[in-house]
Amino acid sequence: MVVGKARAAQQAGTSIFKPDATQILWLIVSIVGTFPLVVLALLALIILLVIFAMAGGSQMASNSSEPDDAGGQTHATALIELSGGDGRGEFDPTNVPDQDLVAPIKAAAKKCKLLTPVILAAQIDYASEWDAEKKGPQGRKGLSQLTDEVFDEFGEDDDDSGEADVLDAEDSIHAHARYFCHLADKTGQLWTDKKVVGDHLSLTLMAWEIGLETVEAQGGMPVLALGTYPFQVRGLFPKYTGEDEESESDEDAGSDSDDSEPEPDDTATALPARDRSDDAGGGDASSLLSASDFSAMFPNRNSFYSYSGLTDAMAKFPAFAGTGDERTRKRELAAFLANIDHESGGLVHVEEINQAAWGDYCDTGQPYGCPAGQRAYHGRGPIQLSWNTNYKAAGDALGLDLLNNPDLVKEDASVAWQTALWFWMTQSGAGTMTAHSAITGGGGFGETIRTINGALECGGRNTAQVQARVDAYERFAATLGVDPGDEGTLRC
Repeated sequence: MVVGKARAAQQAGTSIFKPDATQILWLIVSIVGTFPLVVLALLALIILLVIFAMAGGSQMASNSSEPDDAGGQTHATALIELSGGDGRGEFDPTNVPDQDLVAPIKAAAKKCKLLTPVILAAQIDYASEWDAEKKGPQGRKGLSQLTDEVFDEFGEDDDDSGEADVLDAEDSIHAHARYFCHLADKTGQLWTDKKVVGDHLSLTLMAWEIGLETVEAQGGMPVLALGTYPFQVRGLFPKYTGEDEESESDEDAGSDSDDSEPEPDDTATALPARDRSDDAGGGDASSLLSASDFSAMFPNRNSFYSYSGLTDAMAKFPAFAGTGDERTRKRELAAFLANIDHESGGLVHVEEINQAAWGDYCDTGQPYGCPAGQRAYHGRGPIQLSWNTNYKAAGDALGLDLLNNPDLVKEDASVAWQTALWFWMTQSGAGTMTAHSAITGGGGFGETIRTINGALECGGRNTAQVQARVDAYERFAATLGVDPGDEGTLRC
């Protein structure tokens, strides 16, 4: 394929430790045993997550109430409450290391209704641990780890020092708030247009971490998943929350806000999650593929390519096999599995077999170069991600530093699957459309081949390779109980 032209080499001795729920619980209890309330909350959260998993990954949407008459706010779901809540409790600034920053945080948090001092403080804590001079990866700087591009657009001289500076704490805090509110406005519109699902805060935090385009491509965030940026930020809310339920920002939002800022949207606190099946036929993609079917499809697969890794990645891309009617959804799943079957030799190989070609995937013309080394960007994972450009783009979209640490794709099963779904959902490759659009838009299986490796296989260049993909697609479609589509759409 375009992102990994050669087959992968089997990763010898791959061993994935997968503790069961009991082991995880005892580990948590041993770490935080002196905090019984925290343990109870975590236990309740784990039980809730197990219930969600047993229900087939059903969306939190179904448990959300519609907006009440008091201003468009919705009741938070139980999972959100257990993971830290919505950040709307009373702000407790005790844990802010520099108390001179408390007033700027309170002022900046009034720029839109979704933002609160608790949310702002938690994001800063997560980004820099309150280090105003921190310089992070990809040019991120300051308290909020903003890029120069973001600060140039949203930064101002808020402390009247005579210069807008991303390393100036107060300037960074206000730029953070403007950018957050900009993202809140955009994610709110995506939700209104029925392009995404999820609660408003999760959508906005995801947009902060991986970008608006990726949030839209993923179809939003119907379930608040463990390990995601919104979950991690919410985990810091208790650190900055007092006892009262009513937030100062709820009472005062907009009362003393900067007149130059747009009026906040009434739906900003939380959007009622929407089931995609209402408008696009959607649903939980993992419900279409059982663990036994997955094993039957890939009888010789490397243990690295776990079913749990696949379903975990699928949960992060709800539009994948979640768009259109059931026939379309099953076709997309079969098409994806057929292509990665071909790319990885039946999910046998984790790295590219031809090591002589490992040094061929460094585009030195890129400003970021190849910091992990000339030979570091060879094919890895189910779709054989390769080239420094693709590792950079995939890492940026997924919130991972794959440019500097490409081996994550061969070390973490979920990351490996996510890179495959990232390409499938967002990249047009050698074609004119994404593979996702090829299936959901009626282009057919042949167009997915063109997107993935059309430069080498389509137009009569390698008919045997094309036929191998088609054979796998027809076989997997039969397993899923769906016809593969018109014969004329199967080849490129």
